[in-house]
Amino acid sequence: MTEKKAPAVDASPTEVPVLQGPSGPEAYVFAPADASPKEVLELRPNTVTTEGPHPQISPTMYVHMTRTDGSDFLAPLSNVDYYKAKGFTAGAEEDIPDLVAYLAERAQK
Repeated sequence: MTEKKAPAVDASPTEVPVLQGPSGPEAYVFAPADASPKEVLELRPNTVTTEGPHPQISPTMYVHMTRTDGSDFLAPLSNVDYYKAKGFTAGAEEDIPDLVAYLAERAQK
């Protein structure tokens, strides 16, 4: 006689409950796995670093960028490489702690 297990999942009031873990002849037995080859067991993690650590980029540092048509805009320092790849020219770097106030002051001039 098999012992009754508590249901792991109650599918619905009308369905047979799903029991936790098969037992008896329906239980699946995994076949033993082969040992790993010698070259796999000899592998060691790569701990050599090729570059870094990189300096942290300030989130308040902005760069005056110039478009190809001559107009300019502010770009975060972290995005300068992207804009240079598009053909824009980097200008002066400026630390702007409050960008909204800076743009409001610039608009009044």
